[in-house]
Amino acid sequence: MKSWYLRKNIIITFLLLLAMEVFAHHGWSYYKDELSIDLTVIELRLRNPHDRIIAIDKDNHEWNLLLAPPARNRRFGFDGSTLKVADKIEILGQKHITKSEVKIHCIYKNDELIYTYRYPNGQSSLDFMRLDGNC
Repeated sequence: MKSWYLRKNIIITFLLLLAMEVFAHHGWSYYKDELSIDLTVIELRLRNPHDRIIAIDKDNHEWNLLLAPPARNRRFGFDGSTLKVADKIEILGQKHITKSEVKIHCIYKNDELIYTYRYPNGQSSLDFMRLDGNC
């Protein structure tokens, strides 16, 4: 009888943890308008759950730039070594509908592509979302 309760509790706990994981992750549906803008890096936050770059535009407006998760970025060659505070960058991404936040598709520095958002299979976010344009 005790083993039945134990199995039941383990299954319930597993299902609750799985549900928390599903609800904890976000989608990209709130990132709508395409944005291409020149920025200056003021902070690098290269850690979970997503690498981020904090940057300002020419009017000193602060932008939160969301990149892929760190492990995926490292797998595809981006570890932040190509960027430092005060670097000038140009980004292509999709702006959040209410926040100064951008899902990054591409980052350029000195007209050189230094970052492309990639999904686990290697496909770029532009290709995945069937958006026109290339990084």
